[in-house]
This record gives sequence, structure tokens and C-alpha cells, in this order.
Amino acid sequence: MMVGSIQTTVNEGDQVKRGQEFGYFAFGGSTIVLLFEKDKVVWDEDLLINGHASLETLVQVGMGIGHLRSD
Repeated sequence: MMVGSIQTTVNEGDQVKRGQEFGYFAFGGSTIVLLFEKDKVVWDEDLLINGHASLETLVQVGMGIGHLRSD
């Protein structure tokens, strides 16, 4: 609750050991974290555009955010 963003403190490809800091939650609005296998989800365009611009996207219960990759 009251998380505005998630800041990662490691880079893609870095090895992370159990208990090592991976990132932290920065104070602000609300954030929900969803974890998926790499390349399994095709995100909706509005989420991609807003994410690249570091903007929040309003998502309400029942709204879609993307779909599973079909290949």
C-alpha cells in the first residue's frame, strides 16, 4: 500500500543470491506486482507507452492488461 514505484538495484543478467537486495519500493501511489515467465505475456499498448514514460496507468478490477503469447 502507498507504493509509487519499484526500484531495482540489480541489472538484467546479474546473479542474485538468496537474501540479497533485489530492489525496493518507493513511496507514492499504489503498485501491484505481477510476475510472469519471460516472453509469456503480450502487454496492452497503453501499459507499454505509459511504462516507458514512467507514468502510472489506472487499472481497475476486471480490466485486461494483456494476453498470453500464442506462439
